[in-house]
Amino acid sequence: MRSFKLLTIILFFFVWLSTSAQTVSGTFFNLPQQKVYLNAYTGLYMEVLDSVMMNQEKRIEFNTQLKKGMYQIETEHGNTLDFLYDESDVKFVARDIDDISSIEFIDSQLNTDWYNYKIVKENTLNSLDLLKPILRDYDKKSEFYQKSKSEYESLQNAFVEFTDSLIAHDNYASKLILVDRFMPLNLDENFDNQRKNLISNFFNDVDFNDLSLIQTYVLTDKIFDFFSIQLTSGQAQEQQIMSLVLASDNVLNRATLNYEMYKFIFQFLMESFNELKINEVVDYLTRIPYYEELDCTEEQYAELLSIAEFNSRARIGSEAKNIFGKTIFDEDFDLYSIESEFTIVYFWSYTCDHCRESLKHLESFLNENNNFSMIAVSVKGDLKKIKNLAKKFKAEAFFYHDGLEWDSPAVNDYAVVATPSFFLLDKDKKIIYKTFDYKELINFVNLIIKQ
Repeated sequence: MRSFKLLTIILFFFVWLSTSAQTVSGTFFNLPQQKVYLNAYTGLYMEVLDSVMMNQEKRIEFNTQLKKGMYQIETEHGNTLDFLYDESDVKFVARDIDDISSIEFIDSQLNTDWYNYKIVKENTLNSLDLLKPILRDYDKKSEFYQKSKSEYESLQNAFVEFTDSLIAHDNYASKLILVDRFMPLNLDENFDNQRKNLISNFFNDVDFNDLSLIQTYVLTDKIFDFFSIQLTSGQAQEQQIMSLVLASDNVLNRATLNYEMYKFIFQFLMESFNELKINEVVDYLTRIPYYEELDCTEEQYAELLSIAEFNSRARIGSEAKNIFGKTIFDEDFDLYSIESEFTIVYFWSYTCDHCRESLKHLESFLNENNNFSMIAVSVKGDLKKIKNLAKKFKAEAFFYHDGLEWDSPAVNDYAVVATPSFFLLDKDKKIIYKTFDYKELINFVNLIIKQ
């Protein structure tokens, strides 16, 4: 009996160790004391995991359950610091958070490798960009051109050698560096051949079976870069659309190796082209290209159909679905009865710090712009707390909360997948802009509407 109890205690101890939270800690030297958030790159969105207040020594510490992937430290004032996690505590010192070279990681080879890589990559690209006009415009037989070409090739070779040395460490950073690094160009070929070679070999180092890439920005940035090289300045709009369709086709074909990877990239492309208002590509994607080559069940295929249908709602340029009923203060309201020139439909959660912070900005904005109205749809949170916050809101707005959270008809009608989400409607209640960020909304208003 005694041995059994001892075994039970030992087993419990090992289970506790395997599920205990990891520590992420750091010290900031050039920032005022403020709140700091721990964010996770979770697929298509950034998820806030936790928040703490800096202590008097400007130190922070998170004890949070983490899984392998990329994370971000974000200060209340908007400074950010990315890091990688792979089952070890993360400790850093940020002497100047705006200077990447001043950030030091303690006993974390993969983060040291990742930051050294980022520094060398940025410096190399800046140097290469300075040489590109010379290689493009100067006589290839001139001595100046030949020296510039030699310098360009030397920079490329040094970058490959340096990144190869980091990849040899065989850690999580090595995998991301292999995917992220740019391909060297063969300067003896003309531009068209360089571009063709780049396109055909662009994803050679990407393992589409590696789902840990989804937990970073590396894969999505890689895909964006792939799309950018498809477009040239001389293309007509129809040619650009076709290039984007072919690029989407290329990426999705590669992703058929793994259903979860295909689903991620499919949703990423649907939402990205929706945001960019390129409906022709969205229409192409709704066909779910290469689904017949996917090893997926009927339920999984239905999930892809659901993503396609979901992202076809609330398109920019489409008529917004009506939202009506009783506000949290038991007042009747109807979106289509609002006569303002513009209406902001704001989806938020009380449990989201960023959402509550955005409400403060929206309050100031509405007080300064009487041609704007707002409906604030609370997706999640205690009704009493929502009411207390809304009572302090010193601007005219309709606060709506039906208690259904993510099953709310309004959430489904507007295809909301994260909070905060902002939709800007014109006088005819057509959607003219949507974003997840308040600053982007205001930039749009300033650049487009107020010009």
